[in-house]
Amino acid sequence: MKRIALMALAFVCTLTPATGLAEIKIGYIDSEVLKERLPEFREAQRKLDQLRQDYENQAKDREAKLMKLQDDFRKQELLMSEARKAELQADFEEKVRQLQAFTQEKFGPEGELMRKNIELSEPIFKKINDALKTLAEEEGYDFVFDAAAPSSGLVFAGENYDLTETLLESLDGQRTEQGQ
Repeated sequence: MKRIALMALAFVCTLTPATGLAEIKIGYIDSEVLKERLPEFREAQRKLDQLRQDYENQAKDREAKLMKLQDDFRKQELLMSEARKAELQADFEEKVRQLQAFTQEKFGPEGELMRKNIELSEPIFKKINDALKTLAEEEGYDFVFDAAAPSSGLVFAGENYDLTETLLESLDGQRTEQGQ
């Protein structure tokens, strides 16, 4: 009896139209394309590259001084007293620690380069998110995914759902309105 009731319910459900369900509208963007084509991203990347180069040059200078110090020590080692050797060795080790601290301070996960990256990209992301929200609301999208995000889970999407170009046009229009 139960089996017949379940089959009847399943049959009725398949015949009944899903009038209560709204159609879901989904789209996606490719943030890598945005990074490549938005002038704001290119300018931020240029600034970060320059800062990285400056820090790398400073680190190389410090490293070269350490190598010279080590080389000088080796050349004069036989003429030095044990006390002088120990003093220079301690000085060298301190300079190595300073170089490591400098490298961590500038290039580490919470270093100046990372902080500058966040500082430069935050306003750009806000602008993109605001434009994307406006676009999604105006066009009636329920969900918009980022195809380039590693955690998006988006394995395939048809090009007709790609909103990247539309978003770029919207951002270009905003830039034109602001006179940039």
